[in-house]
Amino acid sequence: MSSSTMCRKVEHIELALIDEMTYENNCSSIYSDIMLVHQAFPGVSFREVKLTTNFLRYSLEAPIVIEGMTGGHPATAEINEKLALLASKAGVALGIGSQRALIENRSEEVFKTYKIVRDAARDIPVIGNIGITILGKYSYSKIAEVISSIDVDALAVHLNPAQELIQPEGDASFTQDLLSKLADLRKEIAIPIIVKEVGTGLSMEVAEAFAKIGIEIFDVAGACGTSWIKIEGARARRARDLLRAALAEELSSWGIPTPISVIECRYAVPRSIVIASGGVWSSYKAAVNIALGADLVGIARPILKALFNGGIEKGLEYLRLFTEGLKALMFLTGSSNVLELKRKPVYIGSRILSYMRSRGIDIDAYLANKGG
Repeated sequence: MSSSTMCRKVEHIELALIDEMTYENNCSSIYSDIMLVHQAFPGVSFREVKLTTNFLRYSLEAPIVIEGMTGGHPATAEINEKLALLASKAGVALGIGSQRALIENRSEEVFKTYKIVRDAARDIPVIGNIGITILGKYSYSKIAEVISSIDVDALAVHLNPAQELIQPEGDASFTQDLLSKLADLRKEIAIPIIVKEVGTGLSMEVAEAFAKIGIEIFDVAGACGTSWIKIEGARARRARDLLRAALAEELSSWGIPTPISVIECRYAVPRSIVIASGGVWSSYKAAVNIALGADLVGIARPILKALFNGGIEKGLEYLRLFTEGLKALMFLTGSSNVLELKRKPVYIGSRILSYMRSRGIDIDAYLANKGG
């Protein structure tokens, strides 16, 4: 692994914690066009509301994935260990940052930054992570060997064309042959593959294309949370790459907002598992996205901030508030479990309905299938 790759991992963490590196304000109007329906007589007891969710053959305490963030630099080992301990204590799933660093450099120092996750968390699903573009650079057997060595339960293959376009070291070659390469990789590994974006959302077309090669889990990572376009734009400015920095400004609002991406994916792949991530940083946004058809929600930046500001206890405090808020919203919609919340009525305003029609989404068919 090159020293530039290692340094980039640390630089990404530093920049991801800066408030200006988010889309958050871009999505307020989207969420204001969606409303859960209050039930004055819920028909359930709050004590009976359960968040437990089955995912990757584990029973989670809540439908939450702590998204992959770090790995590959010695400085990230401690962060990953804390994330693993936090996820284990909370009973939620955990992703690991991209394993490209380990594929490039199998040193014990790099290996430890990933393996420490499974060592610290034996009772939760752990999700590996690679970028789809590396499928054209390394053998399937080498990728499979690396993934097996860190003992993960699933592999997230991330799609990040907007990030790669702006990243000074980026590879923006997302050719059609990568679909067949991913299909071939599925034959080499014995764990499920998750197709995920990194912050600009999945469309119907993308979900359908990957479903055709057998992918059954999708993480939308919509344009409502951390903006990797802005992060790479900041890195480009530091590197005095003025063209990429200017392009990042042009594309600063690019992407599919998270709730819209959930609708697109749920409609395109009605029987698949959909994870709503990308700015889903409050229990209300989590409830909205589940009511729109998501099975789980993914969180990254607030967890990382909590760890930096107060360690594992601060992270647990954030998750406790998040889960209690989600339980309250489920209770107030008359939902005793996550599946019932998915099946509850949800108001969708004219702006989103107009978007759905323009995309050829059969609204009645979507509403009938969003609950699984």
